[in-house]
Amino acid sequence: MGGSSPKSIVKKRGFSIPPSPAAKEHFKRMEESGVTPSSRRWLNSKREISPAIYEDSANSKPMTVYIGAEFENWGLTVRHTPSYTFVPTTVEGVKNLIKWAKAKGKRVRAAGYRHTWASMYSQDGEIFVSMLDLKTATTIPDPASLLPSRDYTGNEFKVIELETQDVPGSGGKKRLARIGAAVANEDFRRWAVANNAWTTALNVVMVEITSGGSNALMCHGGGIRHKTISDLVRRIEYVDANGEHQNVTDPAQLKAAAGSLGLLGIVTHITIELDAMTYADLRPLKQDINLAIPPPPGFTVPAALHKSHTLAELEAARQDFIRKAENSYYSEWFWFAYQPQAFVNCWDNTGDTSEVIDYPTYPDLFLQWVEGWLGGVINDDPLFRLFPGRWQAVILSSLAMLSLPPNGALNSHIKTHLINALHFRRGIQNMRVRDVELQIPIPPLASDPTKPDWTIVQRAWWDAIDAVYDDPKAPMRMALEVRIMGNSDLIMAAQTNNTFGTVSIEVLTTMAAAAEGVWEPFAQEVAARWMNYKSNGAYLNTRPHWAKEWDGMKVRGTPWKQYLKETSYKDEIPAFKAVLERIGEAQGWTVQDLQDRFSAPLLDIFF
Repeated sequence: MGGSSPKSIVKKRGFSIPPSPAAKEHFKRMEESGVTPSSRRWLNSKREISPAIYEDSANSKPMTVYIGAEFENWGLTVRHTPSYTFVPTTVEGVKNLIKWAKAKGKRVRAAGYRHTWASMYSQDGEIFVSMLDLKTATTIPDPASLLPSRDYTGNEFKVIELETQDVPGSGGKKRLARIGAAVANEDFRRWAVANNAWTTALNVVMVEITSGGSNALMCHGGGIRHKTISDLVRRIEYVDANGEHQNVTDPAQLKAAAGSLGLLGIVTHITIELDAMTYADLRPLKQDINLAIPPPPGFTVPAALHKSHTLAELEAARQDFIRKAENSYYSEWFWFAYQPQAFVNCWDNTGDTSEVIDYPTYPDLFLQWVEGWLGGVINDDPLFRLFPGRWQAVILSSLAMLSLPPNGALNSHIKTHLINALHFRRGIQNMRVRDVELQIPIPPLASDPTKPDWTIVQRAWWDAIDAVYDDPKAPMRMALEVRIMGNSDLIMAAQTNNTFGTVSIEVLTTMAAAAEGVWEPFAQEVAARWMNYKSNGAYLNTRPHWAKEWDGMKVRGTPWKQYLKETSYKDEIPAFKAVLERIGEAQGWTVQDLQDRFSAPLLDIFF
């Protein structure tokens, strides 16, 4: 530049093309270079040479790559700086990338919207693969659920391909679909509603999650009759440690491959079993907290929530809770901090198409999105953070209950496509939260070991509520949630071997509570209570949701990472590795190759 300014350079005689936004940003960075830490990192990164990884066999389409781009997850619990961040759009590109990474001795981890709180990602100096463009992956608030669908032509990971034949023996009620790993829940929801023929049987509420992300960690599901999303997988396609595109279809091998925590390789496509479209018959309920899930016998309800109910009323409520848990297609309960009522979201499905609406409807869809955005704004507002924690919690929880149906007679009965009911709230992405979730096995009744003991749900629910009232700092400023779901056939799923089903229970808080330092001690306290439940004198094999917060916590004094290896998964880890070894023998790689290429420090316990 010879000391000249960017402005003088672009305005030289004969150079009339106006600078592009990229050029403006480039010159801005150069002017700032050396002034701020971020600008120094940018300048240093430009001194490196970007690797040329091509996405086609003709070597004409280079893959998008960022050098030294800082990574942070959605929950802001993980931060690091990979050497390179790649954004592939073709299988050929991922194959070439893995071959290059192998030659360089680099580890590779992939992610989509980055909603995992645990440190399952890449690491400093290694390679991160973003299955979404970085703007989509990191923009908050995210307007995607409000805008028309984008054109993803050319992106091989954004495809939904329905097979032409029904699953044999399903009576026309099951069909397979091949779904790209970057397909978001919102993409699939729109496809399912538009076609009005096939749907996933279960999913998470949030629409800003990719199919690859929701599948890899095996924990998502709802309803006692359902296992996890990953249990629906019938084929996994992935790029292996040698850069070859492989697939697994053998049911025995899928018990490891369909939920491999990213260790198998970079998953490109997932073939799952869909159900014929049915419709959810929603009857949302705001119910006295003492009756939604009644306290277990002998439990002292916090004074602020205590109400006088007869034993007959409490027993009737208990039976109603059990009926919903045992029979509902989907069963879920929320308690927003310090509220006198719970939100009960238990419903069944039907084939009746009469009075079906596309829920949430406008303007409710937009209002939900705005509510999430406002929650995020409040979450970060320094003036709001000056309020006492209890005030923050009450304000947010009151607004949450106000926004949920029913509102008087409005939305007291809703019939919608099943997939809309699974994604009944929008805008959740707009407000970051912290989250601890455990999967508690439902034990057998001591009096009849052929039946489930539902008091475990009552105990876990009320132990968490009691912990909230025990702490004057109000560390839980969002919600307590419990879902009832089945077990899992996947080796490493948190629900595996839960014969009578699983209590999926979580506590969530705001980023303000985390910043004040009150969240982590509370999370440890609640987890300790949930981990101490026993059946027949032995601790239940309660496991954490792989994607949530757990890796910095302890179980009865033992680091949780160690506890998983030595107790929770002491039999499953060897079985998992054995299946991977069999897959590798047939496909030309070893378990050591997996550790070298696709592991992360948190996952090295498996090796």
